Amino acid sequence: MSAGKNKIRQKQGRGEREASRRTGRGWKAAFVVFLLVFVFYLCHPLIFNHREDEQLTRFVNDEPVWLEEPVEDKEAVSGDADGEENVPVAEPAEKSPDFSGGENVSGQQEIPSAADDIAYLIEALNSSEEFEEVSVAEDYPEGDAEKHALQDEQSYKLYEEPLPEDIIDDAPEKREEDGFVHYPQKSITDIDISVGHKPVHFETPVIAVVIDDMGVNVRRSRDIISLKMPLTSSFLTYGPHLQQQIAEARAAGHEIMAHVPMEPHRDLYTAPDGLTVKMSDETLRRNFEEMLRKFPGVRGINNHMGSKFTENKRAMSDIMDVLRQKDLFFLDSKTTPKSVGKEVAKKYGVKYAHRHVFLDNRNEKPYILGQLAAAEKIARKNGYAVAIGHPKSQTYEALKEWLPTLKQKNITLVPMSRIIEYLN
Repeated sequence: MSAGKNKIRQKQGRGEREASRRTGRGWKAAFVVFLLVFVFYLCHPLIFNHREDEQLTRFVNDEPVWLEEPVEDKEAVSGDADGEENVPVAEPAEKSPDFSGGENVSGQQEIPSAADDIAYLIEALNSSEEFEEVSVAEDYPEGDAEKHALQDEQSYKLYEEPLPEDIIDDAPEKREEDGFVHYPQKSITDIDISVGHKPVHFETPVIAVVIDDMGVNVRRSRDIISLKMPLTSSFLTYGPHLQQQIAEARAAGHEIMAHVPMEPHRDLYTAPDGLTVKMSDETLRRNFEEMLRKFPGVRGINNHMGSKFTENKRAMSDIMDVLRQKDLFFLDSKTTPKSVGKEVAKKYGVKYAHRHVFLDNRNEKPYILGQLAAAEKIARKNGYAVAIGHPKSQTYEALKEWLPTLKQKNITLVPMSRIIEYLN
């Protein structure tokens, strides 16, 4: 009787062990399936979007992919009498969402992928076949000024944060902690800047006019390059045919700067190679040095957007350390009054200056001429002024009218490095 009970217990034990093994095998199989699904989830963008990533990498490396692999659209492509295809330029309203801060139905801003946004941006601004043929707009046809201004504004919504309207003055009698006074007034008549002394550093008042965002809109950049004066052209790091455009600007007598994309507060597309505060120190330095390699012989940089980045001491310290090693200056675009650029530059021994006036927040010639007059007033008071503009249609028209008047006003246009040398 006892032996029978033992046999029953043995059978039950074997059954329990077998059931346990089956359960264990089931869990193992489930874990393997979960692991395979997880790996596929991580890797599927690399598998299915390989072509898009390859195009993005080639674009960042200054290889214009649209020249070799145009997107074919049978409805958009038409043949002419000679059998050649005419590819129309993209219409902004139909090809892309509004990146100016609109929200989708979920209440969150729609941000396109980097590759899609880059491709759209370049297609919207320039036709690749026209690069060699782009001519300087000596005079825009009558009635087209508003159309060109609207096109400029639409394109800038893609890659520029709204810039502050303030005018900055270095006023010792009203010096704040950062050494600047920000005037919120938009009219030159409202700016309380008294002219009470002869300029300290220069024989005559001097102005540096820095044109940011050069190189992305090839047509507008060519307009600015046609102004053969000592302007300072600050080229974005990812424009098409970058080296050719820089060479043309240098030949026109322009000083060259690197316009480095930095993260803004606004949730806005920055650039294919933009710097963000979330990057590690190693990544920040590596990406920044990669940008600078595109600008051999450059003297300095300024920030593109960057309202969030330039407020971050840790991120700015990485930038300043690289600038110190390469003996480059930093021009603070002052897209935020809370920028720590001056403080961190001083800590690292980097030569520093800041802008006083943004010229063309409104792409209107009378407004831009008024901003240039404000720069003149600051230059007569402080001895120098730094004005930042952009390659817009009416900026070109205003500069074309304003530049010839400087001699009779006893004001000298100088490259940015000239002011940097005297200030540091």
